[in-house]
Amino acid sequence: MVKFFSAEFFAQIQVGLSNDPKWQEDTKALRTSVKLTSTGQPEAAAYLLRVEEGMTTISQSEPAAQAEFSFEGSYDTWTKVAKGEVDLQAAVLKGLLKFKGSITKILMYKDRFLAIVRVMRSIPVEF
Repeated sequence: MVKFFSAEFFAQIQVGLSNDPKWQEDTKALRTSVKLTSTGQPEAAAYLLRVEEGMTTISQSEPAAQAEFSFEGSYDTWTKVAKGEVDLQAAVLKGLLKFKGSITKILMYKDRFLAIVRVMRSIPVEF
């Protein structure tokens, strides 16, 4: 079991996405980046997910790093998303997660990004 929102946790998400044939198919013509930031921990944690034509990498990031899309929220909010207690879209609409980027474009990619949450929820974690 890995600690939630840790480097090991995101390494498992990367493996899960890389081994998902649907994710590979859905992202083969996609080039984007998504920054996921958790606040309220002893130190803020930020991870940058890059997709380049089907290849997905996730690495720890500086909180100030730029990405095409960004989701930022408290560790508690991310925990609720991971447990399925709150939907990612609802968290954004309720202001629990701050979103930066093009709303129009993210809506076009919605199903793809929900795959990230699906993989996130499949990983046994310690909160």
